[in-house]
Amino acid sequence: MCPRVPSGDVRTTPTHFWGMYEMTVNLFVVSDNAVSLAGLEAIVDQDEECALVGRATDDSDDLRRLSDLAGTALHPDVVVLSEPVSSRTVSARVRHIASAFPDEASRPHTVVVAQNDDEMIVSALRAGVNGYLSRPGSADELLRSLKVVARGGAAFCPTVAARMSRYFSAMQGLHDGAGFPGLTSRELEVLELLAGGMGNRQIARRLFLAEKTVRNYVSRIFAKLEVHDRATAAVMARDAGFGEPAGELVRNGA
Repeated sequence: MCPRVPSGDVRTTPTHFWGMYEMTVNLFVVSDNAVSLAGLEAIVDQDEECALVGRATDDSDDLRRLSDLAGTALHPDVVVLSEPVSSRTVSARVRHIASAFPDEASRPHTVVVAQNDDEMIVSALRAGVNGYLSRPGSADELLRSLKVVARGGAAFCPTVAARMSRYFSAMQGLHDGAGFPGLTSRELEVLELLAGGMGNRQIARRLFLAEKTVRNYVSRIFAKLEVHDRATAAVMARDAGFGEPAGELVRNGA
């Protein structure tokens, strides 16, 4: 069993060889949910390759102490955001981590463990987290994912990974926008999906945006193209070669 807060240099404790170096994964867990926090602590305690170096709840002194671990033997490799209460909480906590560790090279990686909530997923991805796990199938699966992230990799549950794959597949067919020089790159992305027959909610899911943000983009597109409805904008876009990749994905049930 690995102690929660080791007294020695946990980075040189003989545990597990990753490449040429021995390494213990230092984990710092942030959660407002006492049950979730206790569950994660119990899982970490089962693995000799992991050490729980700190725990915190939102707006607590413990969370502020995260920065005190920078550069010490207890420097976190991964910060786990467990069951955040809202998408805004995710963004705020990622900003706090960035502020606590201004040197990006030594900044802990971040993993969100939460439900399959669209708004939460979008917020997490836009904040730049390194992993998003929704109900890991087992303790071993969770620990493996955290170790992958600690090594600099990424770990996303199937639902999030599938959404990311569909997004990049749709964007492969995006045009250079020569026919619409007044549109920004993001507006061209929205127009591409609009021309493929997607509604605002579908576009928001595909681009990891809030639906209100998509509505604002659509309004700006209408103004720049001098049209008053989606149908006219879609026809103009399809005439310029937009729409087919996104439309094909929708027909295939994406």
